[in-house]
Amino acid sequence: MKKFILSCILGFTLLMNTVIHAQDLPVNTLTVKPVWINYHAPNNDNKGLFKDLNNAFEVGYNRHFGKRFSLSLPLRVGAANFPIVNSNDSVTGYGKSQYYAGLDLLGNVHFFRGKMISPFIYAGVGGAMRDFEDFYAQIPLGLGIDFRINDYLTLVGQTDYRVALEKGFDNWQHAIGIRACLCGADKDTDKDGVSDKDDKCPTIPGTVMGCPDGDADGIADNDDKCPALAGIAENMGCPSDRDKDGVYDTDDMCPDQAGTLKGCPDGDRDGVADKDDKCPTVAGTLMGCPDSDRDGLADKDDKCPNEAGPASNGGCPITIADKDKDGIEDSKDPCPDVFGKFNGCPDTDGDGIADNLDRCPNTAGVASNGGCPEIKVEDKKVLDVAMRSVQFESGTAVITKASYKNLNDIVTVLGKYPEMNLSIEGNTDNVGDDNMNQRLSEKRARACADYLISKGISSSRMVTVGYGETRPIGDNATPAGRQENRRTEFVPIWR
Repeated sequence: MKKFILSCILGFTLLMNTVIHAQDLPVNTLTVKPVWINYHAPNNDNKGLFKDLNNAFEVGYNRHFGKRFSLSLPLRVGAANFPIVNSNDSVTGYGKSQYYAGLDLLGNVHFFRGKMISPFIYAGVGGAMRDFEDFYAQIPLGLGIDFRINDYLTLVGQTDYRVALEKGFDNWQHAIGIRACLCGADKDTDKDGVSDKDDKCPTIPGTVMGCPDGDADGIADNDDKCPALAGIAENMGCPSDRDKDGVYDTDDMCPDQAGTLKGCPDGDRDGVADKDDKCPTVAGTLMGCPDSDRDGLADKDDKCPNEAGPASNGGCPITIADKDKDGIEDSKDPCPDVFGKFNGCPDTDGDGIADNLDRCPNTAGVASNGGCPEIKVEDKKVLDVAMRSVQFESGTAVITKASYKNLNDIVTVLGKYPEMNLSIEGNTDNVGDDNMNQRLSEKRARACADYLISKGISSSRMVTVGYGETRPIGDNATPAGRQENRRTEFVPIWR
């Protein structure tokens, strides 16, 4: 019998070890029960299980780990008719009522916890004393059942057999009483399963330390730079950027190759990604190839690459002329209709790069960036994050306080690039009236401009426009897609 019981204890311990790793929603409870003790039955073939009972009283503390497992620490005090054991370890009789005190540590496995009726089984270790002097250890094994009264009170009954480590002292104990919630210790205001004392957002239900995680990426929204877009911790909740080129993998056309054009390499910096460039090592404007005479025929296919002419004539001119009077024959002038000193073309911004080769002809730049000013990777990220993160009060053009940080970052970027202007472009999803969405997008773009003006940015450096629901970048049929479409874009314009 005892070998069987010890096998049960070993199996139960392994079960508890598995269950305890699944703890989820800890709850503290207190049990108060009258207890009935029987030392006779185990020594008389367990007959009269509910006879010859002595009375005791229990107060117990319980710590619950999720719905399946809990630990209990019950203290029992009362009286009992203890067995009288002779020198041959035989029980010869029972003494009169003597003081009984016992303390256990129990592991409980619950079934259907939270339902109207919830059975449980338990096992553990404990000890008892007779007349507060004679101590012996015992191993309780039992079962019980909870009857739920309300969220705070449960009627509980239980019976256990206690294997004593002293000959003749095995006993049965039965109890019935109340299990009460110690709700002060486990208050959960937002009902998200995380007690207020451990909840970083005690008034808002959430899944990450009690806080919301809208994009389900394991990073709480209040710590997530891209709360509507799943990302990774090392990128502060924004999507990964494997090639570290400043373009998130979700937007990167070449996520494993660092590049400057939608995340793709553009070796000759002509604005055409190498993968689409017919001449990837030479800058050009026609499918990535040079068209020196701007006749619409790439130099590699042009029989007169420096003289403009129709394709029907192999790219060679039919007549010779100099319409702009700059001393360069039209056939050799890349800008035959505009007077210029740079091989027949003007250099409006004076940066030493002719307008026909300058991607920012009105703003001085560097040749390595196609005539545009260099923008650091971190500054490009500021504009991209702001597009996704600037939020407004629902249905209004009132900017949320959480968005001020992103707008302040834009103020910093504008301070670094005084020659940069911004086009602030408001967009919405397709929910609601078209005209209302159009007006809302215009108001939101204007609200962002007003905020930047309040921080010292000149209004002359910004233009605002609302596109309503006309330029979606996500699927309006899904909540995530609509969230992407509700955005305010900050597009650089160079002077």
